[in-house]
Amino acid sequence: MQRRTFIHHFGLSAVALGAGIPRLRSTTDFSLTILHTNDLHGRFEKTSSFSLQASEMIQKVRYTEQNVLLLDAGDVLNPSLTQGNELQWMKSMGYDAFAIGNHDFDRGMEDLARQIRQSQLTALAANYQCENTPLHGLIKPYRIFEKAGQRIGVIGLGLNPQGSIPLVLREGIGYQDPLETANQLAATLKQVEDCRLVICLSHLGYHYKDQQISDLRLAAETRHIDLIIGGHTHTFLPEPVVVNNLEGKPVLINHAGWGGLLIGRMDVQCRGGIIQTVKGENIPIGSGDFN
Repeated sequence: MQRRTFIHHFGLSAVALGAGIPRLRSTTDFSLTILHTNDLHGRFEKTSSFSLQASEMIQKVRYTEQNVLLLDAGDVLNPSLTQGNELQWMKSMGYDAFAIGNHDFDRGMEDLARQIRQSQLTALAANYQCENTPLHGLIKPYRIFEKAGQRIGVIGLGLNPQGSIPLVLREGIGYQDPLETANQLAATLKQVEDCRLVICLSHLGYHYKDQQISDLRLAAETRHIDLIIGGHTHTFLPEPVVVNNLEGKPVLINHAGWGGLLIGRMDVQCRGGIIQTVKGENIPIGSGDFN
């Protein structure tokens, strides 16, 4: 698997791309490195190729870059286990947040709730209502991170549980339209919470032939989202994809396959308070031997 690098320049060409590139609060230069995975399905152990290589890569990036976020777009748990500690592993790797995927319900909400409490990881799903379930109070719509004086908003979105999660495993979960939810929440993060960058962790899937909501639709039919890190469809993108939103502004979408074969990396560079460059790549990590 070859490693490819994507570089998207904004700067003075922003007018041609739709202008209105988000301005950051500080007048100093700003950079943010985002590392991300999706659909790991618990395919790792302490001695696995993925775990060792991923740990080494993440540590190296954190050593060389000042501002780093480590995120996951869902389906962390291994459905074949009766009980596991996948989230504790993620905590040990230093993940900042993850989105809830449909397979994260496979061992029941009690097991997922146990892991979230024990690991104290930030679990995100803005369009799931969990008040009447064991997950009450454990799943958040978003979290704001501060990096170099900048506020970075991270939203989580889950796909429709009907048809993707057995009723017995999702009983009590309420579902809201992800497009409506994302539009309202991203606007709040930008306009009220003063976030200079909004990232969406999406477990909606990259693309569908029908009108099912996907990341491509999410980017095109929303405002205020800058980056979408996706999962669910196990999509191997050679590089991030750019889609213009409702205001004609560019939104970058990236997926990193599945099973720990890749770790996505996106470097956002700002100069004079304006996003000028986003560099993205999907880096081969795991061996692919899951037997």
